[in-house]
Amino acid sequence: MAKKKDGITDFTKSLVLLARLLNQKDYETVSNTMFALHNGVNFGYDDTFDPQMIKDAQDIYKVHHTQKKDKAEVIKLKLIKGGKDETVKV
Repeated sequence: MAKKKDGITDFTKSLVLLARLLNQKDYETVSNTMFALHNGVNFGYDDTFDPQMIKDAQDIYKVHHTQKKDKAEVIKLKLIKGGKDETVKV
């Protein structure tokens, strides 16, 4: 069993943090990847201690942490009589 700190493991704390920040699809992607790592999938890194994984994670954070998800705002437009877009009947 994992060592607990304050009655909860770091793994559980990580899952709670992810659940608060991600939508369900993204949460499942991350939690499934964590499960794969736990079960021995190495994703191209050396089987032994490989600090390159931490460096890659830090580099990805630096590049992507300030990027915001695009949010579209829908606004209603209405035609105002006398406006330049109004068609003129002759």
